[in-house]
Amino acid sequence: MILLVDKSKNVLIVKKNSTITKNIRFSGKVIAGINCCFLGGIECDELYLSKGCEVCGEIRCERVVVGAYTRFNTIKAVDVLVLRGCIGNAILADGDVRIMGECVIKEVSAGSNLLIEGNSKIGKMQARRILAYET
Repeated sequence: MILLVDKSKNVLIVKKNSTITKNIRFSGKVIAGINCCFLGGIECDELYLSKGCEVCGEIRCERVVVGAYTRFNTIKAVDVLVLRGCIGNAILADGDVRIMGECVIKEVSAGSNLLIEGNSKIGKMQARRILAYET
């Protein structure tokens, strides 16, 4: 079984090294294990991607934590945390976006704060306040 659902806690768990070929829509929290591949999009309340995942479709969530060395297409969320070494096309957030070191992202748009920690390459940035520093 690739997907596990805990109805009492409203959590969907995707086992490590899984490949999901369809779109996922879940009202609750989605947790993906290491090296998962999503060929479709993900729509949920909260999304936690582990290290080395790949999401080919669009991510639509309230809160997203993108694990290290993950590849993604587009994220539309309120709050976004991107960990080290991620590669992505676009982040469109209504709230805060925090990007940790060595990420490559073509476009970031934050409704509030954009915090960049470390050495990241970002093509286009837009936010109310942009804070960048090297650790």
